[in-house]
Amino acid sequence: MKERLLKIGMPLFLVAVMVVALVLSSLPVPLQAAGGTTYNVTLQKGSPIVSMVSINGGVGVPEPSDNVGSTFQMVVEAKAKTEKLKTGPASYYPVTILAKSFKAPSAEFPMIGGGGMAKEVKVMQKDAKGKLYISGGDVDVTGVQGSKLATQIGDGTVDPPGSMIIGPITLVSILTLKSTGKVFMSTGTTYMMTTGKSYLILKGTKSRMEGKAMPNDDTSKNLPIPLVGQPLDLNAGTGALAGTGAVMNSKNKTIGLMDYLNGQLWVMKITK
Repeated sequence: MKERLLKIGMPLFLVAVMVVALVLSSLPVPLQAAGGTTYNVTLQKGSPIVSMVSINGGVGVPEPSDNVGSTFQMVVEAKAKTEKLKTGPASYYPVTILAKSFKAPSAEFPMIGGGGMAKEVKVMQKDAKGKLYISGGDVDVTGVQGSKLATQIGDGTVDPPGSMIIGPITLVSILTLKSTGKVFMSTGTTYMMTTGKSYLILKGTKSRMEGKAMPNDDTSKNLPIPLVGQPLDLNAGTGALAGTGAVMNSKNKTIGLMDYLNGQLWVMKITK
C-alpha cells in the first residue's frame, strides 16, 4: 500500500476514497455487495414446485414436489447500467446464472401405468441473463400460453430495490428407467424468474387444461397465491424467485401426448 501511495500521491488517494464512499452511501443497503462477485445459491425449505400434467387429453392433475437442495452460481457484474422503463428511469446490475453450475437432487417415482421405477435428473440448458435493480425496476411477469407464449413484464408499478428478473431459464427434466438407465423422456420447461409476481394462464391451447392458470389452479395448495418472490438482500444472503412455465403437445413414445403447466418458488440462501 505504501508503494502505491507513493505512485499516485496522497491527495489523489484521499479523493478516490471519498468518491467511492459517496457512491456506496448513495446505494440501497441490500445492494452494496453487488460489485463483480460470484455468489453461491442454495434453495431452502419453502421452495415448492407444482406440475399440472395432462396425459393424452386427460384431466390435469397437480403433482407437488420441491426444489430444496438445488444449487447454482450467480454472477453479479461490477458496473451498473441504466434503462428507461414505462414507469421511468431504472438502474440495475447485470446478472448471470451459470448453467454448468446448476445441480438439482435426483428424484425417484413409480412409472406411470406401472413397469418399475423412474429416475429424474434436472439440468439447466444454457446460461440465463437478468437484471438486479438498484432502483426503478418493474419485474412482475404475466404470461398467456397459446400456440405460442406471450409474456408481459411489469405491471406499471415500481418495485423495491433488490428486485430482479432473470431468464429465459430452461430446465430440462431427464427421465430414465431405473432398472436399465435408459432415457425414455426429456422435457424442457422455460421460465422467467422474478422477485415479483408470476402468473401464467393457458388460452388458445386446444388442451384439456385450457383456461387453467398457475398458481390459481394449484389444488394441491403447495404454491402461494399470488405466487411472488422476495427482493434480494446480498448482505443478508436472502431473496426468492418465482416462476411459471408451460409445455404444450409434448409427444413421447412411451407415454403419449403430454401437456404441462408449472409453477415454482426458489427461496435462496446466497453466499460468496
